[in-house]
Amino acid sequence: MRRLASLLAFALALTWAAAGAEGVLRRANGNEPGTLDPQKFNLLSEDNIMRDLFEGLTTQDADNAIIPGQAESWTVSDDGKVWTFKLRAGLVWSDGEPVTADDFVAGARRAVDPAIAAPLPDSALKLLNARAILAGTMKPDQLGIAAPDPLTVVLTLEAPSPLLPKLLAEPLLMPLPRHAYAKYGDAGWAKPGNMVSNGPYTLSVWEPSSEVRVVKNPRFRNADAVAIPEVVFYPSDDQEMALKRFRAGEIDLVAALPAARLEWARTTMPEALSMTPVTQIRYIEFNYRRPEFQDARVRRALAMLVDREVIANNLMLGSVAPAYGFVPRCIAGYEGTLFDFGGETQAARVVEAKRLLAEAGYDAAHPLTVELRTLNESWAKPVAVAVAAMWQSAGVDATTKLEEGRSHYAALKASDFDVAMSAWFANDDPEQFMWLYQSGGGINDSKYANPAFDALTHDAEQTMDMAERYRKYAAAEKMLMDEAVMIPLFWTIQATLVAPNVTGLKATAVGMTRSEYARMAE
Repeated sequence: MRRLASLLAFALALTWAAAGAEGVLRRANGNEPGTLDPQKFNLLSEDNIMRDLFEGLTTQDADNAIIPGQAESWTVSDDGKVWTFKLRAGLVWSDGEPVTADDFVAGARRAVDPAIAAPLPDSALKLLNARAILAGTMKPDQLGIAAPDPLTVVLTLEAPSPLLPKLLAEPLLMPLPRHAYAKYGDAGWAKPGNMVSNGPYTLSVWEPSSEVRVVKNPRFRNADAVAIPEVVFYPSDDQEMALKRFRAGEIDLVAALPAARLEWARTTMPEALSMTPVTQIRYIEFNYRRPEFQDARVRRALAMLVDREVIANNLMLGSVAPAYGFVPRCIAGYEGTLFDFGGETQAARVVEAKRLLAEAGYDAAHPLTVELRTLNESWAKPVAVAVAAMWQSAGVDATTKLEEGRSHYAALKASDFDVAMSAWFANDDPEQFMWLYQSGGGINDSKYANPAFDALTHDAEQTMDMAERYRKYAAAEKMLMDEAVMIPLFWTIQATLVAPNVTGLKATAVGMTRSEYARMAE
């Protein structure tokens, strides 16, 4: 078997070497992107592409650690509220127009402009007046960002935050090419032929449901270090099809291997496979606008009925870790809080869940009725069906509804659901996970509201001592678990396949490294 595996690996290496000779890196990329506009992005698949197209004041190195990007340096005031960034000299957009501090001001103001309705505005909420602007009580030009000269960007925060450098590497706060925006307008500037960008690549082709193709930007500040001239992102909701294309040498990266193929990959191509715990949670969201889910007994009962070990081991075949808490445990130094029933047997949980449902007024004559919305992805359907069956075992009238990614998340945004499977991938800090349940937050799809939780998390946000910061977030997570605010399912262990002729492209706790660091053998 070892000899067979070696022969297969050698044959596959030859296939990729031949297919990749033209220097095109081909990436399976999950959901079909709905936009490539940094201030309007909502999906991880969009983020993957935009990190190749744009660069913020900060960026990430080959290990995804934060480093200077368009800014060469920065300083922070003694009170931690004023951050001054100095841009590198000679920065230009892909069409040769200068990148200036005013472009960063324009991007940030657009991120909080209610007329733009950014789906994920929370990364901008650190800036002074951002919340009031989003609420419509102040104007975007009152945001805490200024450009005193073309090479200086000054950010004024509501409160100190150690997270800011990480947020500035995300798409939302990327600069806006004001000249292209003025020419093509809000709906047209981010299209092929119109878009100009300041990152290592520029947009070449976008064929919906087919591919997004980017090409090397010769005007990028570090263009000499970008080795691969072209990158193609393929939509890959169908993980089995993505794997087939990988095996045929048609794709160089599969960032999400189907669980059923994990053992095959371990045996057949171990040199291509990596298993990396990442900062992603898969969970079930409650709609708090539904009166039945305002009852903590109902939420706790549904949470107790979910057998996470069955999901992780039998359905996901060990490719995930059962989650009894919300914040992923791959964040170094963070311990957090878990459900208090995690150590009980599943049989005991079922007995208690039935008691809670009966106490809340649900029985055979008057069952709790729940529709579970989920993504129409190969891994999601069996998980949703299993969860529905677990609920049904306690008399819950549970059904499932499958939808394509954009429609699914649009329904969550519109509160058009009972309960829904969701996912969140964030930085390696608890803060961005807590955003999902802060009152008035732009990503609080559940509409959960708890003033005590808000106060504790806002206090934690401005705590600069990391040990104390993590203690406060653990207390906030305990509130979420005690109230069963959501149902954590599992934390992702990213099973990634990278072609043997590709180096420099790898999974880290906070996601795949950027294409600019990839190298491809001749």
